[in-house]
Amino acid sequence: MGYSSNLARAKEVPGEKTPVVEVERVIYPNLDRSIFEELKAGGIRKVLSYGPLELPNGVRVLGKGKTGIVVLTEDLKALKIRRADSPKETLEIEAKIQARAEGVAPKVFDFGRNFILMEYVSGRHISREDVDVLPKLVEKANELDSRGIQHDELVRPWKNVLRDEGGNVYILDYDDASIRPNPRNVTSVLTAFGLVDLAKEYSRVKDIKYVLERLGQFFHA
Repeated sequence: MGYSSNLARAKEVPGEKTPVVEVERVIYPNLDRSIFEELKAGGIRKVLSYGPLELPNGVRVLGKGKTGIVVLTEDLKALKIRRADSPKETLEIEAKIQARAEGVAPKVFDFGRNFILMEYVSGRHISREDVDVLPKLVEKANELDSRGIQHDELVRPWKNVLRDEGGNVYILDYDDASIRPNPRNVTSVLTAFGLVDLAKEYSRVKDIKYVLERLGQFFHA
């Protein structure tokens, strides 16, 4: 499984009383000097203790996965920091693919071997009941397809897609994503929502307008 909760929604909006901590406290699970030095060189010395998850040292974070920890910076950007025990030696490939997905994914502002600095999206993970955002999600998945990006986790989008208060959707977590000639993100999304027959039809006709029209018929039947 990829990094699945990197922009999970915290319970409250950060305020003036949100604790500020030294960035070395979120280098996990142990301090790695090379990670610390790269963050320091990038001007990142402190972050906010904020988010739904808590590290063993008491610092709160937005998310934790097998390759990184995601925290909120003082200027309210999301910062993914490579774990010291990560199976991946660099986050650069992930960052480049996510940058290629701009408009679908949170915008990437900067990255290095050990970090990705990106737009922070306040929202919640979707569920199977969020059928109202399915047309938008299908359009986003089609955007990934058109850019040659295979996400690989959209068959289980519940931990990789956020919706904000305006109903906009963002596809997160490009840890396992790759560049391929024939991505299948649209069919993955349709299958996830149980629309297997429509996914098969799309695989045959490759017409996104047809899919959106069929979705409109389903929801207004």
